Amino acid sequence: MAKKEGNNIFWVGFSDLMTSLFFIVLVLFVVTYVNNRNTIIAQDEQLQVYKEVENSLMPLKDNSSFTYEDKYKRFLLSFDVKFKPSKFEIMNGNLERYQETRTNIINAGKKLKQVLDDVVSSAKEQNRENKEKVSYLVIISGYASKLYSADISPIGMKKEYDLSYNRAYALWEFWKKEGIDFEEKAYGELIDLQLSGNGWGGVGRKIDNEDNNQRFIIQIVPKISNRKL
Repeated sequence: MAKKEGNNIFWVGFSDLMTSLFFIVLVLFVVTYVNNRNTIIAQDEQLQVYKEVENSLMPLKDNSSFTYEDKYKRFLLSFDVKFKPSKFEIMNGNLERYQETRTNIINAGKKLKQVLDDVVSSAKEQNRENKEKVSYLVIISGYASKLYSADISPIGMKKEYDLSYNRAYALWEFWKKEGIDFEEKAYGELIDLQLSGNGWGGVGRKIDNEDNNQRFIIQIVPKISNRKL
């Protein structure tokens, strides 16, 4: 009798243990499922935002002032901007075919401003709907070619980076003087404008023709706030 009672106690305890483990596994499954579901929903919403950004930028892709490099997800000014050696200001005497280039730069700035206005309007709508908080990083990058300098020392390289940054700054300043302001108050905190100089660096340089590396690159990158899961 004592042996039989001992076996009964074992099986009762074993049954209670398995029941407890079952509930623990069930709770972990539910928690994991909910977390994964929220993550998938957040990723879908972010993907939707990126798709809306792509649609908003379509007018730039279809505009003759810009060339879109799909590989690097960025825009180039489609026309030649050829500075004379060591020059960076957009003014007569510093650029080849100055009047033509000046007109092209103004037209490109106006088109970029128009597209950014639409992008910002869309971002405000997104934020009002309490979805992902969206803002944009707009980068204007200047480049330099290796045509007029053979100095590859640290000092020489710094000069080229300074030159390319000064070109980006000159483009921003020129647009602003023409009433094309990418930091106007209407943008609030939705546009984070950055100027950069890539010097002789950066991806996608024109190896076969250094003359084509005197250029400007525009990048528009959406910034989406982290969603609380």
